Formats: sequence, structure tokens, C-alpha cells
Amino acid sequence: MKYLKFNLPIRTNKKGSNFFQKIVSRTLKIILPVSNSDFENKIDDVKYWLVEFDEENIPNREIGLDENDNVILKMPYKKNYGFWTDNELLYDDFISRFSAIEVDSITFNTKWNSFDLK
Repeated sequence: MKYLKFNLPIRTNKKGSNFFQKIVSRTLKIILPVSNSDFENKIDDVKYWLVEFDEENIPNREIGLDENDNVILKMPYKKNYGFWTDNELLYDDFISRFSAIEVDSITFNTKWNSFDLK
């Protein structure tokens, strides 16, 4: 397994949403299932991501950290599929696109095991 840490490359602007965008967003959430229902409202609060990759360099598990390096989400977990685990990016893509740095398995697993959805 390989592990990377990087800054969140994009953020959505919830505060700048207009009335129409809010109606569409709420309607879609009713019609379409939310893939990360426990953490959907926390994804914008993630400052750093830790991502684990399998032997084929595919994202396997992910952890979202706030500005104080506290775990605020981990996925896949319970009914939450994941943010990075549900895309086409591979290990090298994270290095080149997000200036990711390597971390060790102890760092990742310590953070992973420290979080439990209450």
C-alpha cells in the first residue's frame, strides 16, 4: 500500500449559491441518493486529505482532516462510498495534479483508527 497527503485542490462555494441553485441541489438530493450522506456537509471543511492506494495505484481509503489536522471524515465507511475512491484518478495523478506528499502507513492508520462515527 501507498499513502499520500495533499491540500484540498478545489472547494465549492456554498455561501455564494443563489436561490435557484439551492432549489436544484435540494431536489437532486431527494431524487438521487447521496453517496456520502454522513459526510456530505463536511467535505468542504476538509483542509488536507490522506489517501491510501492499493497495489494497482487505485485509491482505496481516504481521510479528511481539518485545519488542525483532526479527522472529520473517513471513507468508505458505513454507508459512505468516498470522495476520491469514487473517481478515475490514480496514484501518479495525485502526485502531479495536487502536489501530494508521501506519508507512512502508521500515520494513515493511526488517523483512520482514531475516528468513529457517533
